[in-house]
Amino acid sequence: MPHRIHVISRERFTDPLMVWRDPDFVFDFADAASVLQKWRDPRKGQSSREALVLGMALENAVAVKNIQHRLLVTPMEPLEEEDLIRELEILEYIGNNALPDALLKVNMGELQTREEIEQFIQRHLKGFEGTAEYKKQLTESLRTLEELTDIEITDRFGHKMRIKREEVMDFLGNQLGNWLARQLPARPVNDTIVRPRGKIHKKKTFEHSIFTSQTIPPKSIDIDDIVVMKKDRNAQIYLIVDTSQSMRNVVQGTHFSRLEGALLTSLAIFYYFKRQGRTRRTNQRAFRTAVVPISKTRQIITSEDQLERFLLTATAKGRTPMSASIKTAIEHAKVKKNTQNRDVHLIIVTDGRPNELIPGYEPTPSQSLINYFEEERSGGIDPVTRNCYFEINSLLRDAIRDQSRTWKVSYFIIGSERLKLTDLYRDTRRALRGITYPIVIDPSRMDVLAKTIVTESMRLGQSASG
Repeated sequence: MPHRIHVISRERFTDPLMVWRDPDFVFDFADAASVLQKWRDPRKGQSSREALVLGMALENAVAVKNIQHRLLVTPMEPLEEEDLIRELEILEYIGNNALPDALLKVNMGELQTREEIEQFIQRHLKGFEGTAEYKKQLTESLRTLEELTDIEITDRFGHKMRIKREEVMDFLGNQLGNWLARQLPARPVNDTIVRPRGKIHKKKTFEHSIFTSQTIPPKSIDIDDIVVMKKDRNAQIYLIVDTSQSMRNVVQGTHFSRLEGALLTSLAIFYYFKRQGRTRRTNQRAFRTAVVPISKTRQIITSEDQLERFLLTATAKGRTPMSASIKTAIEHAKVKKNTQNRDVHLIIVTDGRPNELIPGYEPTPSQSLINYFEEERSGGIDPVTRNCYFEINSLLRDAIRDQSRTWKVSYFIIGSERLKLTDLYRDTRRALRGITYPIVIDPSRMDVLAKTIVTESMRLGQSASG
C-alpha cells in the first residue's frame, strides 16, 4: 500500500473547517489568483477528492481490522467463517489495489467527481462475487464524505486552510475587501455629495415649533423652526471589465492572466464597498457596485449570485464591444429605480482598443475628435476602430451633460509605461478629451488596480480635459 494511503482520524478533516474564517489568514494578490484558478477549474482543486479516497481508505482499514478481530476471537460456523474470509479478501484487495489506483487517477486529474471515483472502484470489483453489500456501504461512505472541502490553500506565511467550494467567493471577497481596506489611508470615506437644498422635515419642524411657542398645536411656525432635511447623493459604480481574447495574456512574473486579475479586482471592489456599507451602519448603502463585462452578452451584474456565476464562467474570447457595454451601463443607470438618486461612476478596464460597433447607433462626437482623425490620423487607423472611438466619445459626452446627477468616468488601460508613446494611448486620450484622462496600469501591478479605482471613486464630481 502506498505511503499516502494511511489511517487517519475524522477529526483531522474538521479542524481546517473550524478556522477557515480566521482573520490571521492573509494572502497577497497572487495567492488570491491561485485560489480563483482552483475554484474556476475543478481539475486544480483536488484536495477534497484526495481526502475522499483517504477517507475511504480509513473506512476500509477499520472494516479489515474488525473482520480480523472477529475471526480470531469469535466462534462461528464454517460457512459464516468462509463468508467473512471472502469479504476480508475483497476489502484487502480494495485497500491494496483499488484505492491506491483511484488516488493516482485523482492526482492525475482523470477522476473529477465522487461518482467517477465510485465507478472506478467498482470496476476493480468485477472479478469478485458477492460485493453488493460492500457497494451499498461504499455509497453510504461517499455520501457521508460530502462535507469535505474542495480547495486546500496556503498563504504566503505558510498557513494552510481548506475551503468548501460553495464558500470560495465569500471567503475570497472578504479577504480581498479587507486587504484592499488596509492598502487605503485610514480616513473617512467621502461617499456623499450634500445638496445645498432639501425638503422640509415636517415632523421635526412641527416638534421644534411646539417647543418655541410652548403650545400644542403651535400657534405659528417661524423661519427658525423650519428643519430642512438634507438630501444626500450616493454613488452607483459600474465596473466595465474587458473580457476579450487579449485578456488571456499572462501577467509577467506571475501565473495568472489579465482576465483573472480583472476578476479579482471586480471581487475586491464589490466586497470593499459592501464592507463600507456594513461599517457605516446606515439603512441606505452609500455605494452600489455593478460589474459590466465587455462582451457580446449584455449583462449588468448587481447581486452576489450573478457575480459568482460571472467569476466561474467568464472567459477571455472574442472582440471588444466596449461602446455597447458603456451604453448598457448608462441606460441601466438612467432607467433603474434604485439608481435614480445616485451619482454615477463609470470605470472602464481594458487592455486594447474597442473594435465592435453598436448596430443602428448614430454617434454625435465632438468636432475636435472628428478633426483629429481626419487630419492627424487620416489613413492611419482602421475605420471600425475610429468609429468605435466616435461612439464612446458621443455616449460619454451625452452622459456627463445630464444635469440630474453627477457623472464621473475613469478609464484604465492595462499595459506598460511604454504604452503612452503609442497611437493606442494617443487615440484613446483624444477620444476621452473633456471627459477624463486614461490611466495606464502596468500588468505586473494588477494588485494596485483596485486601490487606484477606489481612490478615483472617492473623487466624484471631478473631470479632466486635455
